[in-house]
Amino acid sequence: MKVIVWLLAFFAFHPVFSQIFQDEVTANFAYQVKQIDEFIERFNNKENTLIKQYVKKKDTTAQFKREQMIKGLFNASDTSWKKAEILQFIGQVSNTEDPVYLNFFDANWYAEVNCAASYKGKPSTITLVLKIQREKNGMSKWIVVSAIADFLRLPIRKDTTTGLNPLSHATDFMNIDLLTTDKKNIRNYLPNHYQDEVLSVFLYEAQHNQLAIKQVNKITYHFLQIDGWIFTVNRFSRQTRNSGWLFSRLLPVTIDAKQKYAHEKLNLPDEMCQFQTSYR
Repeated sequence: MKVIVWLLAFFAFHPVFSQIFQDEVTANFAYQVKQIDEFIERFNNKENTLIKQYVKKKDTTAQFKREQMIKGLFNASDTSWKKAEILQFIGQVSNTEDPVYLNFFDANWYAEVNCAASYKGKPSTITLVLKIQREKNGMSKWIVVSAIADFLRLPIRKDTTTGLNPLSHATDFMNIDLLTTDKKNIRNYLPNHYQDEVLSVFLYEAQHNQLAIKQVNKITYHFLQIDGWIFTVNRFSRQTRNSGWLFSRLLPVTIDAKQKYAHEKLNLPDEMCQFQTSYR
């Protein structure tokens, strides 16, 4: 460790190596995708991105092909990528006759925010799923559309045979108390298609001071708006040019698979699983 510190000090203060060191730090910063907004800009190959400004200062003749810009957004340290899928994806979105772009106001992309929390005085975790909502006055904001935590859900039924007997009406529903006493099997007293009202529970617990968000642990962005694909973006913090907000997963999917992903992974309600073509 002492050797590493000594070397860093040497590079930092030696005139020649100091300049090389500073140039490398500057280059890493320029190439780093610092915000999700910058990821979208590079994906769309916008003109005035920071990376283009940096490169043009070095080489005024530099050309920026969209295919290369998108390829540079993949996490290069992951060896599990399927090259054929990446090429197919890039070919689809960068097709000059029908290109596909991302828009910050697209309907079907989400921020999955894993948070440290306190529930009834005990440390816990909760995942909130957010999306952008545009207001009538032209303003926009992030809103919570789903919450994921074990304590927000009804327990999985322990005994599928319990419930209100079909002849309960003959005894004037005298066993109706099972709704509040048979807590482990509460789902047996609800419709088969019942979905947990997690947001309602989340709001109730928060308003009654039973639930408090402490800090954000991790953020994953899920992009579902491109036909035939789902991809995620995560932050990779490291001192390299391939760093910042990068592709972390790419999945070729059908509409049915995309809907299932939205339900199971993001816990979205049915009305939020209507997928449209991406912004062009």
